[in-house]
Amino acid sequence: MTALEIKATKNIMNALLASEQFDSFLVEEAVITTFNTFHIDGHIVPEFYSSEELEELKSSKESLSFSCWKDIRPVCFQLIKGKKTPVSFKAVLHAAPSLIEKIAANPECEVAANLIRSLVINIRYESGKVTCITGSAFTTFIMDKSVDKLWDSYVRRLLSGFGLDFEEV
Repeated sequence: MTALEIKATKNIMNALLASEQFDSFLVEEAVITTFNTFHIDGHIVPEFYSSEELEELKSSKESLSFSCWKDIRPVCFQLIKGKKTPVSFKAVLHAAPSLIEKIAANPECEVAANLIRSLVINIRYESGKVTCITGSAFTTFIMDKSVDKLWDSYVRRLLSGFGLDFEEV
């Protein structure tokens, strides 16, 4: 687990809300505090869909557990846009299963993909600062830290690739 403070708040918020840069991630939750606090639960509710729509979702999505950020992003953007900065914002984003498999396939990784439950980025805006905290969860106890190191490295490269400056806190 690594905590990275983003130096330019505007840049990360633009990357997150006004671009497609994080669209491949899945959303566990988003919490936005402006004039009210809005909670978005990213868990997909299968009962909402017809059986045909559910089959279509299965074939077109990486996950039937969580919504894609690209589907939730416009809602978050609508809640945040305006002249005033939100009081706080939090997004819990998961790596898609294909990314987990890619990381597990790395020769430096000592853990099978089926043992990795999730790889997560927690993005928090509070008190004028944005912090990205990485995390991982496994289906069983694992002492090996290779997945954490590879995930932390991936997130650093991702943020750098988006042109975002950060420092470890």
